[in-house]
Amino acid sequence: MLLTKRFSGDRPGLDLLGIEKAAVPVTVVATDVLAQEAKPLPLLDEFVLRLLKAEVGGAVDIAAFLGLDQKLVDAVVADHFREGALVVGPALGQLTLTARGRRLADELESIRPIQKNFKLAFDRLTWSVADYEPRDLVTKSAAVNEGCVLLPAQRTTRIKAPDVTPAAVNSILKRNDRGRGGSIDVLDVIDVTPSMHRYLVVNLLIYGDQDRGEVETAIIVDGDHSDVHNTALGTLGGTDKLGFTVASAVSYTPLPPHLEAERVYPAPGTLFEENSPRVRGIQLFEHQAALMTALETAKDRLLISTDEATSSVVDSHFLAKLEQRLRARVRVDLVFSRCGREVQTELDRLARRYRRFRMHRPEGSATNTLVFDGNWVVSEFPWLSFRGAGLPFRDYQGTVVAVPEETDRAYVQGLAPFEP
Repeated sequence: MLLTKRFSGDRPGLDLLGIEKAAVPVTVVATDVLAQEAKPLPLLDEFVLRLLKAEVGGAVDIAAFLGLDQKLVDAVVADHFREGALVVGPALGQLTLTARGRRLADELESIRPIQKNFKLAFDRLTWSVADYEPRDLVTKSAAVNEGCVLLPAQRTTRIKAPDVTPAAVNSILKRNDRGRGGSIDVLDVIDVTPSMHRYLVVNLLIYGDQDRGEVETAIIVDGDHSDVHNTALGTLGGTDKLGFTVASAVSYTPLPPHLEAERVYPAPGTLFEENSPRVRGIQLFEHQAALMTALETAKDRLLISTDEATSSVVDSHFLAKLEQRLRARVRVDLVFSRCGREVQTELDRLARRYRRFRMHRPEGSATNTLVFDGNWVVSEFPWLSFRGAGLPFRDYQGTVVAVPEETDRAYVQGLAPFEP
C-alpha cells in the first residue's frame, strides 16, 4: 500500500494496475585489480612535497614545473607551513622540508602498486558494476519460487575486464568499505571471472490505460525509481519484452438491494476499522490489503475461493502467513480450480500437518470469494492469481460486507458444494 500511495500518480493519464515482484539478473565476478593504498594527501600536495625533497626550488619553480597557476601552489605551501612540514628561507623564496615533511614525502614515494582480488556485483540489465549487498541477492530458483518476473539481461556475452572500469570500482569502494578492498585506489582492472549468477528482487510497477491498451512499467529499487534500470529495460523493449497487457476494468458485483442501499464508496478511514461502514466499496489495491489482513488477523475462519492459485501469490510469504493462522487453530478452506505443481506441493504439506486446513476443487470454475471471521469481500478479484507474468492487468472494484448474517450466509454457500 505504501508503494501505491507514493507512486500511483506518477504517470499522468495512466492508472497503476499492478505491482509485481521482479528479479534483476546479477553476476558476482571475481575481480583482479592493480591498486595502491589510498594516499593521505591530494595529488598536488604530494607533488609539492616530493619536488621540494628533490630540491626543485621554491613555489615559483614548482608552479612552472607543473604548469599550474602559482596561486594553487602557494595555497598548498601555506597549508604545509601551518602543519610544520616545511619552512621558508633562508634565501628569498626558498622552501625547505622539515623532518616531518621529509618523512611524509618518503611515505608518499614508498607506496607501490599491488595486485588485489575481491568480488563485485555486476548488474546485467544495466550492464554495469553495482553496489548490492550479498544478502539481497537470491538464486534463480528462489526468485522463480517467489513468483518474480525475470527481467532480461542487456547482453548475453561474457562480462569482460573493460566492462568493469577502475572509476566504477573506486566509486563502489568509496561508498561502501566492507573490507573487500580496504583503503585503496584501483589503477587498472586486470581480469574478471564470473563466480556465480544471482538475482536482485525489486518491485515492478505496471501502469496502463485500459481503454487504449497502453502499458508502461517502472522499476523500484530500495523504495525509489531506478532511472538506470528503467532506461535499460526500455531499450530492450520494455513491456513488449515482458509480455504485459491490460484489459478492461471489472466493476463491482451488484449486491442485494438491502446491502446496496448501505454501500459507502468511497469510504472514510482504513479497512476493517472498528467504526468502518458495514458495507464499504474498495479499490484495486485495497483487495491485496484485505487478503493480507485476512492472513494476519483471522481468528476463527478463513475461506479463499478463486479460479487459479499461482506461485506468484502463493509464495513463501503467503504460506508462512497461512501456517500462522493454522497454528492459531483457525479453520482454513481454499477453493480453486487449478494450480501449479509447486503450489500444490506446498499446500499438500500444510494439509498433512493441519487437520483444520482443507482444499476443495469445484467441478467448474470457482467463484472469487474471500471470507474471514465477520468479513465478506464481494469481488471478481482473482485472490490467488492476481500477480504474475502472462496475466492481463485490470482494475477491480469490490465491496467489504461486515454484516454477520450476510457473512455467515456467504461462508456456508461457499463451502456447501463440498460438504458431505
